[in-house]
Amino acid sequence: MRGAIAFVEQPFSRAITMETPLGALAAQLPFLIDESDDGDEAFARARELGHTGVSSKTCKGVYRSLLKAIRIRTTGVPGLFLSGEDLTCQVGLAVQQDLALVSLLGLSHVARNGHHYVAGMQGAPQAEMARFAAAHPDIYEQGAEGPLLSIRDGRISIASLGAIGYASSALPDFEAMKPLS
Repeated sequence: MRGAIAFVEQPFSRAITMETPLGALAAQLPFLIDESDDGDEAFARARELGHTGVSSKTCKGVYRSLLKAIRIRTTGVPGLFLSGEDLTCQVGLAVQQDLALVSLLGLSHVARNGHHYVAGMQGAPQAEMARFAAAHPDIYEQGAEGPLLSIRDGRISIASLGAIGYASSALPDFEAMKPLS
């Protein structure tokens, strides 16, 4: 079973993670901070407690992810790692930009589930869904309600993300968006 564990993600609550040393456990398994990653120095503090990993999350900022990757690769400390998550990115521009970011970072595995909660691009105007599906046929397949991520053998093809701009040849229908109340 140990061989099947890539890493343990923040085993303690946010309230105690940054004051709880991992001790001997840190020598047995790689540990990653997640919710406790609340600032630029969080990973450095967590490393002192035995954590060796931190996650890239688009919601925490593209530049923060790039900075984490640079710091990990330039420390010279073996065993440090960056994981990827997009637990809230929805299908369309957000997930495409996250895919581009993790590709740039060299991450081949990303925890993804946000796209399941709303059945693809559900809620977007039909014309917007059609534009994204046509512009990125490698990323999307047609579902009952509209485009869904096309996942084959656990992988998403991203060839069409190499577009001028930031990972999209289509844009959301900004005029159709409604302000949050």
